[in-house]
Amino acid sequence: MKIKIKTIIPIMSLVVGVIWIYYGVFQYGLWHPIRGPRMGLVPAVIASLLVIMSVLGIFKSLKAKDEPNRLENWTIVLAAWIAFSLVFLLGMIVALLVFVLVWVKFYEKMGWKNTIIALGISFALMYGVFYRWLLVPLPNGLIFNMIFG
Repeated sequence: MKIKIKTIIPIMSLVVGVIWIYYGVFQYGLWHPIRGPRMGLVPAVIASLLVIMSVLGIFKSLKAKDEPNRLENWTIVLAAWIAFSLVFLLGMIVALLVFVLVWVKFYEKMGWKNTIIALGISFALMYGVFYRWLLVPLPNGLIFNMIFG
């Protein structure tokens, strides 16, 4: 049986989801009896949704007929790899903001006003929820560490 290109991405997403569920549950923890949610709660919940969607995507891709690959279909995959690579250089928040920028501006083809609004909301959620509220130790990146020590 030949694996279709459409099936590879949901399989990769499934693997990433399972890894983050493991980290969320066993490394960071889900709930503290006194303080409430811990660092791993939101990543584990989102990863669980990713696993469910990946399984659905795998079944859907197996039923779908083959279509020619178009370059614009790979925009988000390329943006995700760029963002992943930028985490080590610029830090998690900046890398994810680059991903949101590419998604909203070039894939969804929104105007600059909506793009800036999406970037602002994304930054507020990432910084406020993950960094401040849940105290998730987001990677700072090489350049951030060089500038701020």
